[in-house]
Amino acid sequence: MDMPTVYWRDTSVGATVTEKAVEIIQRTEPAAAYFPMSFAAFRKSAEGFRIEGVLIENITQPDALFLQLDTNIDGELSVQEFAHIGTVFQSLSNAVLEMRTTQAAARRLQESVPKQQATPEVCNARNPRQYFCSFDADCKMDCKACGWKSATDRAFSVCVQPSPEVCHADGGQVFCPSDDQCHPPGDCSNCVDRTVVDHAQYTCLALWWDPKPLTEWTNWVCRWRNKVGMPCNFDQDCIYGMRRCLSGNCMPFQPYNANQTCASDFDCPHLGFYCPSDPTGGQNPYWVQYCRAQRSEGMTCAEDRECQPGMRCNTGEPQPRCRSLFSLDIGALAAEDVFCQFGWRDRDGKCAPPAQSKQAGRSCDSDLDCETTDETGRTGSCTCKAWWDKDDPKYCKPVSGDFARHQEALRNYLWFRASRCGTFWTEKECLRIFGNEAMRLKLAVQCEEQQLSGGPYGPPEECGIVDNERFGDFCAMMDML
Repeated sequence: MDMPTVYWRDTSVGATVTEKAVEIIQRTEPAAAYFPMSFAAFRKSAEGFRIEGVLIENITQPDALFLQLDTNIDGELSVQEFAHIGTVFQSLSNAVLEMRTTQAAARRLQESVPKQQATPEVCNARNPRQYFCSFDADCKMDCKACGWKSATDRAFSVCVQPSPEVCHADGGQVFCPSDDQCHPPGDCSNCVDRTVVDHAQYTCLALWWDPKPLTEWTNWVCRWRNKVGMPCNFDQDCIYGMRRCLSGNCMPFQPYNANQTCASDFDCPHLGFYCPSDPTGGQNPYWVQYCRAQRSEGMTCAEDRECQPGMRCNTGEPQPRCRSLFSLDIGALAAEDVFCQFGWRDRDGKCAPPAQSKQAGRSCDSDLDCETTDETGRTGSCTCKAWWDKDDPKYCKPVSGDFARHQEALRNYLWFRASRCGTFWTEKECLRIFGNEAMRLKLAVQCEEQQLSGGPYGPPEECGIVDNERFGDFCAMMDML
């Protein structure tokens, strides 16, 4: 049975190299499952391991480390040979500390005898230009010859330890955390386990848009999973479309661009575009699945996603078509109340004059108890209270004709969502992005309904229950914004 790789980098934070060695040896049990250990398995285990904060690859090569342990030179490590890993770690730790001591001594020597030593200014004045390495107080043509200070600070002509900012300043390169090196601009293909570029962080990262967490916990990070059009700080915040954060927003694919084929509607601009599949079911060899404009008023449709923001697919018509909300005249067939000018349909599914409830806010057992003024006998809705104790558990909700100015509050809220959030953001996402601006409109709808229903129906104050999501007083919440 294949055993999982024992990564040395997963040892306890803050432990000494000797303690880490003991922990590594303990994790390679049962010994029969891990030994004899091949060089490939040994090198895999060593990936990302640091001694005194320095990647082990920057101290010694993996093959040299392997040969130190492989005393019988048979190309494999036995349990007994691997047991000396602590001694090797200690020698590498001493080497790092010695290098740092040498660096400090070189700095002191440079300060005491400045004219006899190279300086950043001296290195910068040379032709061709060179860079100062503090490890040996000498000038280097290439900072890769300066230990782990392999990046170039061109502004000050010194070799420095790579970081995202340093790499970006050095010719637009990107930083690879796996090897602590700068990689060519926009190219993370040689960065182990982190092959995707986050252009905003100047860093190589592991794939971040998979629906499930990655297997390596070192790649885990808590972030919003933002759709296109949503605000962002880094590319890693965006999981659809180009997966790029430009000008503070997640960027979609370009519509009608054959080189940017979409996989879902979420890849397309969130206002006015969607990702239709081949209408022939794969029979059209020339079909290219890129983002296309959503359909306009009166065009045939099968789903809401096909229609522009502010419209839905009215499946109540014999031939479904895209219709604007609150647009259909009295007598027109409608699949939902919101298609009708007055927000109301009769029992036959036709737009009708707005009915008023005869029982709004009163107790009921079923919808039949919620009579309205509708001429065809359509009733209102009998719904459960958010909280009840000794009184009746249900009440009749108000209907369209009960609301002020033909449901002006609802129209305002739906228009805001359509014009700002489009078709594919959820209500929760829209509220998160636009905050109080959107929440105020939603609460206006809920507050008006609450007042018409005789609410709020919440727990008594003496219960001490504070849960606005379940038992909120919408009018009070709106006043607080």
